[in-house]
Amino acid sequence: MEQMEQLFLTEEFSNAIDNSIKDIPTLDSSIDYWLVRAQSGKFYTDFNINNYVGIGWNEISLADIESTNNSSEMLKPILKMKLNPQTLTDSQNTDEAPVDAETKETPQNDKTESQIGTWAGQLLRFVNNLKKNDVVVVPSEKSEFFLVGRITGDIYELTDDDLNKQELSKNYKKSDFKKRWPVDWWGYFRRNDADSALYKMIYSHATLTNINDYKPYINRAMFPYYIEDNKFHLTLQVTQPQDIDSIYLGQLIYQYSQMSTTIYPEDRVDAKVNIQSEGIFEIITPLVKHGLTIFAVLSVVLALPYGGKLKFFGQSLDIPGIISGHRKSKEKKLKADEKQLEIIRQAMNLARELKVPISQLGVKLPKDLIKILDEQLEEEFSNQSENSEIEDNSIEE
Repeated sequence: MEQMEQLFLTEEFSNAIDNSIKDIPTLDSSIDYWLVRAQSGKFYTDFNINNYVGIGWNEISLADIESTNNSSEMLKPILKMKLNPQTLTDSQNTDEAPVDAETKETPQNDKTESQIGTWAGQLLRFVNNLKKNDVVVVPSEKSEFFLVGRITGDIYELTDDDLNKQELSKNYKKSDFKKRWPVDWWGYFRRNDADSALYKMIYSHATLTNINDYKPYINRAMFPYYIEDNKFHLTLQVTQPQDIDSIYLGQLIYQYSQMSTTIYPEDRVDAKVNIQSEGIFEIITPLVKHGLTIFAVLSVVLALPYGGKLKFFGQSLDIPGIISGHRKSKEKKLKADEKQLEIIRQAMNLARELKVPISQLGVKLPKDLIKILDEQLEEEFSNQSENSEIEDNSIEE
């Protein structure tokens, strides 16, 4: 077992952790998040396939909006002058048009000052507040799915000719929105899989809404692991279908924190829980490398079989062989400090204790992160083996 402990102190293991960081999504906490509705989800697929988010009121050009110096009072007269009656009641321009409770139709004569002011605010925010690198979230019809992506460039405006040249599609509805932002879509998440806190966000029916308050919930719905402000965020999925036993949940939180502080006493691990039965358990580690190392130790111990071979992140590795090869090429590194070995030994014991709550709660570790570490570890140990052979050959010569 000491050979197993020494594995975590090798230079190859440290390099593999460092090299894995570049493959982990990195988010910026300073950017803004926006909910952009696609006319109640009608143009959700169009936004997705054609990589943009757009807004209606085509009679109002970018030049019109820019001429107002971001003033709603200056834009409102332009709206009154340029919008025809049909536009004022056309739902393609807004998700918040007033609806008559009996007829379910928008009143033709509802052209109030308040409504014009609301539209002016939506247009100004869309043109002036959104910016490159902001994150946009687009709900589908009935808000069952949420498309998430990053704005990649400046706002642009299509001409009538541009719209006429667009290919018609029988498979999905295309918008005629002229004012658009280019977007690189990261993917989507299902409402039922996300934190219930997002339900409040869904109830906002404005065409464009700032949703910075929901960043953490969106981030972990999209990414089971990510980096933000040099902190490592790891989300564990709890698949227990029945009510959660608080004893096992308490053990999971306590023992994971103990394992972390055993290796890195100066770190404080934060845990966020939103679990009744099936749900998520988020762990935040102050430093990325520390968080990855703890995850690696836990993953290895959970997969550790009996005998001399270890199924290490999907790779069958001969531990004595690794340590022996490491001894040949890096002798001074192998004389590991007893204090370091004791720390790793304690951490592995705590990781073994985590097997019970992890099993009882049906916790699933993110397979993609294991794969990233797997590939980096395989490459590092492969390079180490090749270097050892070169050194041995040079000695023989």
